[in-house]
Amino acid sequence: MTEHTDHDDLSRAALARRIQLLQDFAEVVRGEPFSYAELVGALRRQDLSLSPSQWSQLVGGGSGTLPPSEVLAGLARVFGVPASFLLEGGALPPALEAMAGAILTLRAHRIQEVADRHLVDLAPNVLADVIAALAPLARIRP
Repeated sequence: MTEHTDHDDLSRAALARRIQLLQDFAEVVRGEPFSYAELVGALRRQDLSLSPSQWSQLVGGGSGTLPPSEVLAGLARVFGVPASFLLEGGALPPALEAMAGAILTLRAHRIQEVADRHLVDLAPNVLADVIAALAPLARIRP
């Protein structure tokens, strides 16, 4: 069993945020989410693989063995960003920075959809307060 530190947890959380950001970026650019099957196919063309559990751990920031750096570099290529963005926590790539407004809009729309679906029975002012409280979660944090 591998021991990990709080720093490892923070690094995993940061990597998860970056991968989630790449997923949102791809959705904004393509107009639809990038599926796991598409991702696996794109990695396979690079002679790389990523299991469903590894993908789940990456996106969720969970514990477990991270895929090799070659796979992370391959993911960066799939999403069209420098490998350093995932491997080293590099700066926000210009393409993502240019789409920041659209990504924030996508995230805010998701928050609104969840609130509308699950909080429909609340009084309108309570629903508005909940949505306002959740809105900061939509920000871009690589």
